[in-house]
Amino acid sequence: MGDKLRFRLVSGEPAEAEARVDDTEFATGEFLMARTLWLADGTELRQHRPASGAQRQQGYERLDNEILAGRRLYDVAGWGSYPLEVSSLYGDEATSAEPYALFEPYRGMPLREAVAYIINEEFDAFVVSLLTGLCWLAAAGVAHRGINPDTVLWDGRTLRAQITDFSRSTVFGVPRTPVTGSPVWIPREQRQRTCYGTVGPRDDIWAAGRLIFFVRNQGEDLTDRGQLAASGLDALFNGMFDRVLGPPEGRPTAWSLLEDGLRRRTGVPQPSVGSARLMKERARFLQARQRRHPGVPEPPDFNADIDWTDDPSGVR
Repeated sequence: MGDKLRFRLVSGEPAEAEARVDDTEFATGEFLMARTLWLADGTELRQHRPASGAQRQQGYERLDNEILAGRRLYDVAGWGSYPLEVSSLYGDEATSAEPYALFEPYRGMPLREAVAYIINEEFDAFVVSLLTGLCWLAAAGVAHRGINPDTVLWDGRTLRAQITDFSRSTVFGVPRTPVTGSPVWIPREQRQRTCYGTVGPRDDIWAAGRLIFFVRNQGEDLTDRGQLAASGLDALFNGMFDRVLGPPEGRPTAWSLLEDGLRRRTGVPQPSVGSARLMKERARFLQARQRRHPGVPEPPDFNADIDWTDDPSGVR
């Protein structure tokens, strides 16, 4: 006998389904747990739920981030398609005492593992796919804020990158807040003691640039700007790459890196002034949850034994 799920599809339509659930859970994103389930028709999905215990409230917030980013990406992609370069939200149940999000299975393996297998001929496809994914995020008015070798996957079969884990994401136009995790992948304007400014389409570019260097040099970390000269990346991007690692005000956008740097057409709309509407959607969403479920009790699946600081991404 399977579990009965009632949720809303990413398209907005209500849905009910019997599901067989794998009880084995694993950390995914920040303050979130995941498990695999199969709908009655055989569809395999990932179910993300808030961690319990002391991290329960943070888990709610991180799940909200994933749901809002997923809905907005679906919306901007044209209601009926979903960008292949980002993890695909299937549906969600966002306002009950046991909220969750359903995602299609991730494609590929984390770049931290896959980098050893990416051959030179695949590098160009990786760069184009990664920047295309960031263009979709910008078009949706969403900053990921956690780009690193654990949250970006590489599928060597389809030659596409996939951006996953939107637990830290937020919308354009809000004040920046500090991001947790390794400072190797967090730009200065998003760190605890140096955080400033407002979120925009250049917030993910610093980490994306480091990730491009990481793949170009088969897993080598960028510790000194002098390493860039030998990488050939500035020449590849027609002199634009050096600015990627500068302050946010002077960084190129993902759209500019593709169109002006690599001379590639993106096929993705440029960011619009629609982020104000998204901010209002977010506020209404959080207010509705607070009204319906103040002081939600902790469920029995206690996750206090997980040290979220060991591997802040926790992506699987």
